[in-house]
Amino acid sequence: MSISAKKSGQLLTLFSGFSADQQQALVMTIKAIKADGETEFPYEDLLLLLGGDGDRENQWEELFRVALPLIVESARRCDQIERSLLQEVWEYFLRELNPTVAVSWLSGQETASHTREAIVSEFTKIAETKEGRKSLDARFGKEGFHQLEILLSLLRRPEELEDFFKGWPQEIKDLDEALLLPLRDFNELLLVESPEITPHLLFLVSSYLRNSFHIFRAVEKLTGHSNDSVMVKTELKVVGDALLDQNDVWLEAFSWPKGQLCDPEHMSKQLKSFTNITQGWVSEFDVDPSGPWGMRLAAQRAHCGKIWDEHMIRVEKVIDQVMPRKRGSVTGRQTMPNLNKNIDEQSIVSAENAILLLLASQCFASHGGFQSSKDKVVKLLKQRLEEQGDDLLALLGQKSDQYEQVSAHFSILVRITKAYLGDKDADVLARRSVAAMAA
Repeated sequence: MSISAKKSGQLLTLFSGFSADQQQALVMTIKAIKADGETEFPYEDLLLLLGGDGDRENQWEELFRVALPLIVESARRCDQIERSLLQEVWEYFLRELNPTVAVSWLSGQETASHTREAIVSEFTKIAETKEGRKSLDARFGKEGFHQLEILLSLLRRPEELEDFFKGWPQEIKDLDEALLLPLRDFNELLLVESPEITPHLLFLVSSYLRNSFHIFRAVEKLTGHSNDSVMVKTELKVVGDALLDQNDVWLEAFSWPKGQLCDPEHMSKQLKSFTNITQGWVSEFDVDPSGPWGMRLAAQRAHCGKIWDEHMIRVEKVIDQVMPRKRGSVTGRQTMPNLNKNIDEQSIVSAENAILLLLASQCFASHGGFQSSKDKVVKLLKQRLEEQGDDLLALLGQKSDQYEQVSAHFSILVRITKAYLGDKDADVLARRSVAAMAA
């Protein structure tokens, strides 16, 4: 049994006057009746009208399938659409803009194509007036309105877009002419009826790219421009903005809270992605350093260098903590191991963690803007390992009442050697200690 579109509209009006508690109570009542085996009752239609979880809950997602590559839980780039916005768009359409078409589609009496057209028509009608735009801004917020514009643009040509990308590989390593030429022709076809669609089409293209900066190959093919002098003044500015937004996300991923261990693998992976975009961008496209893209890109590079300079300083500090030195002449050097300093397990673990970060990130130091600070800490670490090794081995060979301290510091040295140089060098160092004590 199903409810007619007219009746559904009337019920929607009725249910909209219920409080949240009343609606929930009614949902539970309907579910209880369903559980009792009652058959002469339109359970699913009523649950849908009430926002309950009928068997067809979230059926509305099918209407927005064309935008799936851009949909995320929380948008952090200008080429992303939040899933919650889709639900808000649907709820607005269902309950206020066109309940008749919405309910007809839910009940299988209307096609998805016609329903999409109705959604686009209703929202476009509102957006055409100044007051209407204000109301949409108030309802969805500035960022939400931007996402709505992308969504409506894609919903105007969903079948063509889905058909076009159906033959594309899941991931494109190299965006070449075999794909670019059909893309150019397809874009020209879309522009006839949807002149705003090009940047949104490029958003979809980006979702297939292993190297996102290859999108500029598509920009050049579609526009004939290979620099940003024109691009930043047009609607295509958002294509570069999306990459810069992603850079900001990666910059946030470089965070290393004080007093905590970091995730070297994750941070270095994000650093690699950041440097790939910043280097790949300039290799694919001519960017004016004084333009909006060039200035923002330069600021991001500088910020990256500053963050990682600070990380290298932290690595230097923890190295000094676990392999401490002091002024002295016992070893014949100007300095010697500071055996009076007790080193706790947490400090050792922190040092091992910091060294792993150094190893994982050092190959990106040049492009990441922290080559100098990285070289400094590497030099210190190598020198400290050599000095501490020679001095502690010499002390192990002497009769001394500080044997326990020497042994403890040597054990730490072996662990740090293992973290930086690996098992083989650590084993060699450990065997040298046995030889030193036997001499």
